[in-house]
Amino acid sequence: MQSIQKLGVFDSGLGGLTVLNEICKYNPGIDILYFGDTARVPYGARGADTITRYALQDVRFLLSGGADAIVVACGTVSAVALNALRTAHPGLPIAGVIEEACAAAARETQSGHIAVLGTQATIGNGAYLRMLAAENPRLRVTGIACPLFVPIIESGISADDPIAHLAAERYLAPLRETDADAVILGCTHYPFLRETIAGVLPNAKLIDTGSALAQNLAARLGASPAAGADTRIEYCVSDDDTGFLPIANRFLDCIHAEKVRKVSIREV
Repeated sequence: MQSIQKLGVFDSGLGGLTVLNEICKYNPGIDILYFGDTARVPYGARGADTITRYALQDVRFLLSGGADAIVVACGTVSAVALNALRTAHPGLPIAGVIEEACAAAARETQSGHIAVLGTQATIGNGAYLRMLAAENPRLRVTGIACPLFVPIIESGISADDPIAHLAAERYLAPLRETDADAVILGCTHYPFLRETIAGVLPNAKLIDTGSALAQNLAARLGASPAAGADTRIEYCVSDDDTGFLPIANRFLDCIHAEKVRKVSIREV
């Protein structure tokens, strides 16, 4: 597979930064164009046709900026629209965040019971259930929609805030009564609340979709960063930056974000 020159990474908002952080950790020296569709976040409460339309627009923008491979750093789009993206762009390397996360969860579970946390669209779509069944048809899967998590994160509420704890307790407390021992954070926003989720489910192994993807990026997309080169990232959003940079720099280990460019995604 031919090595890529620039990786396009997109999400509905801030969640893709968790994937970006992992990509930089495991693939230093890669050139990246990151797009967060902050004007239309969240995607997870929208219908499949709308999610697909947004995703196609997002990919067209990244291609217009020189990307020659795409990471869908969004659990909702990976569940709902990945096949549509690949059909629209045959030959373009496109990776979602579901496959590696499911493989990792199947390896980690001892009880054979895996929980998937996601948006309403992700859980309703059943993509994780199908992928986990492909990994091992004997696995038991519990899907839990957590619709408040994304707005909590996008508003800048921290993981130790009582609001985050109340939401996590509301959604996840029933899992404590089960033998689910591997929990997939099926939305890329959710690692921002990792400590909160772990506090409610202290005995479960939390599977980060971004980390699983980043560790297999070269095999999936042919990514081959230049040895010793600096990581270069351009950040773009579709709405005025009202907190993107402070939140990004609070969570990014890989590289400091100094500026972000607003783009009009509907014109692409």
